[in-house]
Amino acid sequence: MEGKAAFDFEKIINDRSVDRRPEDVGLENGPLLADDDLYAALGKGFDDVLAAAGRGEGAQARRLFASRARKLLLAQRERFLTIPYEMPENIYKLPGEEDGEACRRLGEHKVVSVGVLGDFSERGRIDWMANPISNGYREWTWQLSRHNEIKMMAHEYLMTGDGKIASDALSIMRSWLDDAIAPPVGTSGYATKCWRTIECGIRMGANWPYILFALLPDPAFDDDLLVDWLKSVLEHARRLSHDRTRANWLIMEMNGLAHIGILFPFFKDASRWLDDAVSTLDAELGRQFYPDGFQYELTTNYHDVVVNNYQRLFETAQAFNVPLPEDMRRKLVKATRLYVELMMCDGTTPDVNDGRRASAKEFLQPKARFFNDETIDFVLNGGKEPDFTSLTLPWSGFAVFRSGWKEDDVWALLDCAPFGRAHQHEDKLSLMVYGKGRLLVTEGGNYAYDDSPMRRYILSSASHNTVLVDGHGQDRRSTYEWHDEDIGRRAEMESCIPDDETEWAEACYEGPYEGIADRPCHRRRVIFLRKEHCFVVVDSLKGSEEHEYEALFHIDDTRVCDLSWQCLNVLVPDKGVESHVVRGQMEPYVQGYVATGQAQGQYKEVDCLILAKRGKEVRLVTVLDILDTTSPAVESASLEGGKLTLHYDGHDRTVEIG
Repeated sequence: MEGKAAFDFEKIINDRSVDRRPEDVGLENGPLLADDDLYAALGKGFDDVLAAAGRGEGAQARRLFASRARKLLLAQRERFLTIPYEMPENIYKLPGEEDGEACRRLGEHKVVSVGVLGDFSERGRIDWMANPISNGYREWTWQLSRHNEIKMMAHEYLMTGDGKIASDALSIMRSWLDDAIAPPVGTSGYATKCWRTIECGIRMGANWPYILFALLPDPAFDDDLLVDWLKSVLEHARRLSHDRTRANWLIMEMNGLAHIGILFPFFKDASRWLDDAVSTLDAELGRQFYPDGFQYELTTNYHDVVVNNYQRLFETAQAFNVPLPEDMRRKLVKATRLYVELMMCDGTTPDVNDGRRASAKEFLQPKARFFNDETIDFVLNGGKEPDFTSLTLPWSGFAVFRSGWKEDDVWALLDCAPFGRAHQHEDKLSLMVYGKGRLLVTEGGNYAYDDSPMRRYILSSASHNTVLVDGHGQDRRSTYEWHDEDIGRRAEMESCIPDDETEWAEACYEGPYEGIADRPCHRRRVIFLRKEHCFVVVDSLKGSEEHEYEALFHIDDTRVCDLSWQCLNVLVPDKGVESHVVRGQMEPYVQGYVATGQAQGQYKEVDCLILAKRGKEVRLVTVLDILDTTSPAVESASLEGGKLTLHYDGHDRTVEIG
């Protein structure tokens, strides 16, 4: 292969994708970069390659370059493989399938993306531009090009030495290099099926380095594949340098660019790429993280994505003796502590916004090599309990109530946060409550990124535990703008935390409601009676017109009768409040569901308790009493002015509700 002629990119651009199969554009295959352009990007030590190319000896130049590059990379292989293996993200296998079985399936060109099988066995080659999902869910095609599955194959090869797995994996990589043609610099990420910048960052910062170093010694990794692989790395570097975006995508992009700078130092721009990426990542710690440590999208899932990409860079930098700013590490310790601060009593994180409920220990395990303190060590190794239970995050705007750190303790989270920078839900003042070893008062969670009624429901106030106005939810999205200085603003939240007996936090929502002309003010105060394992929710609503206000509580428990569930009793001492429960409703609107995963179809029914009251100025008081053996049960509740009295067997407890 002597190189390629100039290529007219206009032939492949349309309104959907600039990726094309080679037969669509008359090319033999990608990458588009000519051999001479690759050689021109090299630093010192390749004089013989340049001389052969200058004499018109293209085949000789290619052999010399492949030999020199292979030697340099193999010299780094042992060092790279000291980095602990990280299981690929978002990898899907068939039910009950072991890694070895999945690798054999992939060798037959049967691939699974976002939980859906694409069978290309008859074609004998994966179609990287295809989409087997009937509703056109584009994540299938995008995520396939992250090459998580090929990384799994590379790992299985290292574990077993099975040469067929290596040969199959390299054949798949060859097909991607041939077919997934790099777009022109400046192309929007969403205009391409295989070259979104997020995928470029993930490939370079997580998957391709492992695939390369694991498979490089195998005989199937021939010179032509290596040369084209390195051409594609150069194309990735140029795209990531020029077409960077923002938020969590930017962190992945810069992690990928930094990895290219560290692992491919024979490119003359490698040190510039590395310096550029590290300086950007350092600056983004101040731009993307609130002073209390939460990443500004305010989602546990993407907080982890961001911290994880920093951790990947620290791993590689340490292995290759590349210094990183010490201040970066200090800031990331605070961001890593957040998992513990938000953690429920069963050790999982709440799925705030487009979040993910997952083991905090699993989140923390790889990061603790670089970002650790006593609080983090408690979760990892069961050491001394943290010196706090309940707390507030005053900048990102969350109040966490916690009776203790054992699984039979209780926990709650009140969302007083601003609208996140991305992946936001309309969930201001939503409340989640954990008790009896489960998340009793839950909320919608995170669903597939499609345009289905379920996705729209998950994003809306209707799937959260807040208040609807005349059936309408919050609508911050319609007027939302982010300003960099917002990261230094404290959330508008008041609290009395911690306290041994009674803790509370409150905030106000004064933003728009969809389809509502005036802007009713919703103020919510949550009071935690620590010893009684009881929560009092006080919703004060005031508008310029009369409205019907509906307070929602999604309860994931078995209902016994009326407002009682197996583990939770709900008391409504207010007069004039109507209550009913909706479960698993799709028409005339979706209600009574929560997502169980991020793939399409992953959701389940739950009870949604709706407490409704009409008026111009309304107060709703709701008592959420967790029924456990460590605290007395509330038998009834009564209101008089600003005082709530809870009646127990043999005694009363009066609470000022404001």
